[in-house]
Amino acid sequence: MAHYLIVLAVTSLAVISPGADFAMVSRNSFLHGRRSGVLSAFGIAASCWIHVFYAVFFLATVQGVVPDLLTYVRFAGAAYLAYAGMRTMRSGLAVEDDDGARPAVSASQSFLAGFLTNALNPKTAVFVISLYTQVIGPHATVQYALLCGATISLCHLAWFVLVSCGLSRNDTRRWVMAHAVGFNRVIGAILLLIGASLVFVERG
Repeated sequence: MAHYLIVLAVTSLAVISPGADFAMVSRNSFLHGRRSGVLSAFGIAASCWIHVFYAVFFLATVQGVVPDLLTYVRFAGAAYLAYAGMRTMRSGLAVEDDDGARPAVSASQSFLAGFLTNALNPKTAVFVISLYTQVIGPHATVQYALLCGATISLCHLAWFVLVSCGLSRNDTRRWVMAHAVGFNRVIGAILLLIGASLVFVERG
């Protein structure tokens, strides 16, 4: 039980640290409303399982075949975040009323935005792999490893749903909409800079 609490504590601290996931949920919550932000949070939580299954079942095998896999993930993530950043910087608002009652993007688009941001996020990949190799341990049972995976996913879901609920308040959204161009540029620049930093991060 004590060992699991360590996993829970480490995961919780990692989840709340700002990064690409936070920027994406913030953007969708501000611009498209709570529903879009929450769906992005579900996408992030779902994509955590990609990293979990890789760490639990395929880490040794895949690293033996593709030793530079994390490097490829890093560049793929950088490309996606740069694309998302440029698109955000050039986008306008597309909400239907002042209260933002309906999101301007579809449910699948919101979910996919969160899913891809986390799935291609090297920070999450490195964190999950480090957690499984250094904290959970390679000799843990599959059941316990999957329990830890569910904890990682649920921590992401809980935090980003909370973020979305806070940032999608009507008064907050009205302020953002009044400064839409500047907001899009700031959030887009953040995503772009995160993507660019991944390219220049020192390997290892």
